[in-house]
Amino acid sequence: MKKLRIANRVVVYDNNSNKVLLVRNRGQNFWYPPGGGWEYETERIIQGAKREVKEETSLNVNIGRLLYVQEFHDKPDSISFEIFWLGWPQANANFNGVGAQDNDDGRVGDVRWFDKEEIRGIKVFPKRLQSVFWKNINSALTQEDPFLEA
Repeated sequence: MKKLRIANRVVVYDNNSNKVLLVRNRGQNFWYPPGGGWEYETERIIQGAKREVKEETSLNVNIGRLLYVQEFHDKPDSISFEIFWLGWPQANANFNGVGAQDNDDGRVGDVRWFDKEEIRGIKVFPKRLQSVFWKNINSALTQEDPFLEA
């Protein structure tokens, strides 16, 4: 029987600069939204999403809406169910302090803001961050998610 892992990923979008925050693990050649496993026994799912962003980037974020969900088979004996949220930096965010954290088990090596054109030139997961995300970002920012319970 395969093991199921539920993970949060937060597409942190800064509306002022029109940039997205992405992370890259040490030794990897691809970027992805910050996130990780949901500790469902001790936290609500939104809390887990915020915690993971803070752990990996040092940034406090607000979560605005559910973007999409994907099934990810990373190992033969496990399946990851990844939940992607749209988030944005809290008003008091220190952008100069954004960076990989030492307490992240040493996995995240780089943290960086990317604009639409820069993302098109890198290897990024999920790939929809190179196209579909940018087509839908304005409506995602202006329409309240009727299903999200904060």
